[in-house]
Amino acid sequence: GITPAPIFASANFVGPGVTGGRFFPRGGEQPRRKNPSRGRKGGNGGPFLRTPAAGILAGCPQAALDAKEENMGDPVYRNYDAAALWAQYDNRAQIPAETLDAIKADQAARSDNYRRAARRAYFNVAYDKFAYNRHWRQRLDLFLPGGRGGAPLFVFIHGGYWQWNNKEGFNFLARELVGAGAAFANVEYALCPSVTLGELTDQCRHAGAYLWREADYYGYDRERIVVSGHSAGGHLAAMLQTTDWSEIGGDLPADFVAGCLPISGIYDIEPIRLTPLNDAVRLRQSDVPGLSPMFLKPTSPGPAVVAYGEAEYDEFHRQARDLASAWAGHGTEISLLELPGRNHFTALNALAEPDHDLFRAALGLLGLG
Repeated sequence: GITPAPIFASANFVGPGVTGGRFFPRGGEQPRRKNPSRGRKGGNGGPFLRTPAAGILAGCPQAALDAKEENMGDPVYRNYDAAALWAQYDNRAQIPAETLDAIKADQAARSDNYRRAARRAYFNVAYDKFAYNRHWRQRLDLFLPGGRGGAPLFVFIHGGYWQWNNKEGFNFLARELVGAGAAFANVEYALCPSVTLGELTDQCRHAGAYLWREADYYGYDRERIVVSGHSAGGHLAAMLQTTDWSEIGGDLPADFVAGCLPISGIYDIEPIRLTPLNDAVRLRQSDVPGLSPMFLKPTSPGPAVVAYGEAEYDEFHRQARDLASAWAGHGTEISLLELPGRNHFTALNALAEPDHDLFRAALGLLGLG
């Protein structure tokens, strides 16, 4: 089974084989959400499904479900046909557009405010400036706490299905973590389709290598580097924990990553290859094994906490459970953390809320809990 990291013991912790609470240390034993589309051909559709005949089936009323049933095609991944699979990964259809716009606007405003208020910060630092054909987006923002140095470093990688978003909208996450005594790095990378996912992943690896090498200059502790990310960034954070760092540089230790906190990530990228998202990402079937952290062995023993929103689509729950199970099989100290009431977009906000289990999990990984 999956052994939970002891630093996360709390009133919400659930031991192996127990299904109450919110932590699920064993990947296959969490309670299943009610889902009115479960059992129909095409798989676990979730509460908002998009099909050619029915559009978005908000709440899945029976008439819409009948229309969906009639239009099901052949399965392309697990029990999902193409339309049902896309519905599982089309996160922007999960909430109204105006609600998503309001979430993003709030995050951007909070990020801008913190950027202006931060006392010790470096912006747009080129982390791979001597690389051949370096992309202008290969840069990061770094926020440092007060004090004499030696703080742990929290490395965050933003999401956007590897093709959208900029780091600037996520600097709001630094405020509370820096206030708690951590340094915070916000990593940017080139977007697909201007680069391949393999190239993009290597950029994030080089960002990590830069941060390890420059720890003395900036004054944080290179022995306590925790990597995290949301959505596609969760995938990239997990990829960093599976990296053979000797291929990046002979000076880098194998146990480079002291802890990992992927949030709402995609760890088996095969379903992405089968959706319209692949128009930009351009995955080939041969790319999947080497770019799916679920199928790779971590180079660091952990600990890791895999977080996801309770209100996310079933595939994001399944991705988290399967990663935890796979990595536990390699001896990684890993646990699952479900975020009550959070969807794909509001899950991330919990990382900036000091009274939330996700924030406390980050502090635990950093050694500040």
